[in-house]
Amino acid sequence: MRRLVFLSLTTLGLMSCNPGEGKIAYVGANLWDGTGARAISNAVIIVADGRIEAAGSAEMVPVPRGATIEQVDGKWIIPGLIDAHGHTKRWMLSHFLRHGVTSVRDAGGDADSIYALRDAIASGSILGPRLYVAGAPVNATPTSSAIDEGVRTPVEARRAVGNRRLRNASLVMLSPRIHEDVYRAIMDEASALNLPVAAHLGRLDAVIAAQGGLRSIEHLSGIVEASSANSSVLRNAHDDFTNGWVSFLSGWAALDSTRLENTARRLVATEVTIVPTLVHQQAYERLRDGSSRVLGLTPEIVNDLNPPNHFRQSSITTAVIRELRRGFPRQQLFVRRFKANGGFVAAGSGTPSPYLLPGKSLHDELALLVAAGFTPEEALLAATMEGARLLQADSIGVIQSGAVADFLILDQNPLSDIANIATINRVVFKGIAYSPNDLR
Repeated sequence: MRRLVFLSLTTLGLMSCNPGEGKIAYVGANLWDGTGARAISNAVIIVADGRIEAAGSAEMVPVPRGATIEQVDGKWIIPGLIDAHGHTKRWMLSHFLRHGVTSVRDAGGDADSIYALRDAIASGSILGPRLYVAGAPVNATPTSSAIDEGVRTPVEARRAVGNRRLRNASLVMLSPRIHEDVYRAIMDEASALNLPVAAHLGRLDAVIAAQGGLRSIEHLSGIVEASSANSSVLRNAHDDFTNGWVSFLSGWAALDSTRLENTARRLVATEVTIVPTLVHQQAYERLRDGSSRVLGLTPEIVNDLNPPNHFRQSSITTAVIRELRRGFPRQQLFVRRFKANGGFVAAGSGTPSPYLLPGKSLHDELALLVAAGFTPEEALLAATMEGARLLQADSIGVIQSGAVADFLILDQNPLSDIANIATINRVVFKGIAYSPNDLR
């Protein structure tokens, strides 16, 4: 008995001498924690069991005895990125992680496959970013896509929302052809079930939808309809998905800054978040560019992206591309004014369509936000803190005690040049460090 007691006391003594056993301390980097606070030089981040135990300056966060020390002097550590609008397939997972995207808000896909993919990642059987999924988009019948769930009546709409709650969806995603009576039923049911609703708008303009309690507006949809003098004509164009989308893309060129400012102010008052996906809109200009955007991918993946087919299905003509190029600065102006008026902006890419590579396209989106007038830090907040706020997830998008250990180690400062987001030295995901080559 005395021997057992002695061994136990000895074990406790050894543990007390090595409180850092099993922990990793990242030491010496510049830390930008995603909270909006100023960057900290010579920082220490303690990782234990896949979470952040502590993070701050070396003076405030001591390295526990026995911890494994990773010296990262002069590098930059930022939270893992959140793509707030993707359409995820299994081939995309490594691309997301390799580019530092550790969480994805999936805005609609085949219900069975996307739920299964989410659960496989959560269980650890597949390596991939954390998925927050909507399941199948809810659309009017007949649907414009094979993956959409069609509803005819408010009763069917309520049932669709309830089914998503049963499958633990993170949000409800609406397609452009939803009518106002069905929309009201969806919003009422979603509110009762505490399930946020996002929408690619069309028949409803952005202000009407946001005033009805919408959590987020995707692709800047509904903005043209809310800002145009002939809004009823534009809304009716969405009876056909392709016609509605082309009308939306073309309609920006006709908008003046006064109307856009008014719409921005009215939307900010509703506290709706916008997920602009500027890179998604701009990509339509490049649909004739050939294979330059898909180099390095397998033939099967290139076939999945299929830009020429997308071009044909979208009815994007040379005339439409001209109008899109004229109107794109108006989209940037709207995003700038919405942000300046206090609006919430989360960064999303719309990957993989059209021609958008997972992960890389979110980097491109951040560059477009900066070109629209954001500072690099504001763009990074849109891909970290604001994405997490949109998802109501307080353990991602930040580097602070209790958060998951998802962060990027960069060779260069992204706050001085947003392009430096691509200088990824390592991706730390669930506490495990990977080089970009590990994730190819």
